[in-house]
Amino acid sequence: MPYEDVRLERDGQVAIVTLNRPKALNALRAQTVNELSAIIDELEADPEIKVVVLGAEGDRAFSSGIDLVNDPSPENTVETDRIAQRNAKMLEKLWYMDKVLITSVKGVALAAGCNLGLIGDLTVCGESASFGEPEIRHGTLSPLLLLPWLTHFKLMNHMYLTGDSVDAQEAHRLGLVNAVVPDGTVDAAALRLAHRIANAPLLTLQTLKRSVRMMYDMQGFRGLQAGHRFGDTLVLDSTGVPERDRLRKIRAEEGLKAFLVARDAPYRD
Repeated sequence: MPYEDVRLERDGQVAIVTLNRPKALNALRAQTVNELSAIIDELEADPEIKVVVLGAEGDRAFSSGIDLVNDPSPENTVETDRIAQRNAKMLEKLWYMDKVLITSVKGVALAAGCNLGLIGDLTVCGESASFGEPEIRHGTLSPLLLLPWLTHFKLMNHMYLTGDSVDAQEAHRLGLVNAVVPDGTVDAAALRLAHRIANAPLLTLQTLKRSVRMMYDMQGFRGLQAGHRFGDTLVLDSTGVPERDRLRKIRAEEGLKAFLVARDAPYRD
């Protein structure tokens, strides 16, 4: 099937999936999420593909997260829950993917874009990359509670509670990414790694991935995500919270740029 927001290419036993909305900082509108979900299904069913590389067009942003401009705001709690569930299901498909997933990150990876950037089994990033979960600043939650499974308690809390980002070198030091390379070589480095991994039998790669995911599920990953999604719906649909109501009003009356300024200004040193 044809895709508009996401580009799909094949290089032998490796699939290359590229977010293709650079002018929108590769923000994830509904169409983007639906296309990613369909591509995951397509690649899972392809016996020739062993490894998937997920990258993004452009140098400014891997992904700025959920698109706050192009999709209409939900009208009620049912619609809010449907959207939260759609986004979480796409991310969980990536997490449970049988094929090895390598993420190739240049520029900022924020909010749901941070989830996408770090969800790979392996992550290669450029020197310009940064990773952040700024949702707390406008009173919402990350779509997928991923950081507890990737890093330690203090860093996780700092990122979730302040919305601060970590740069590429800090992410590497903390073990969030596998390698930092010059920006112009990120995709090539990720592709080389993918072809090295593709030398192994598909069945062996699949079995290893299933075993690792089973370990995380025994530790509570799947159940935690289910509960977190309902919490996400509650927070997304909340009213009567002064901080959220103020920012919601600014966004409605003055636009996204004013909203972002008002959101981030109190957090600047």
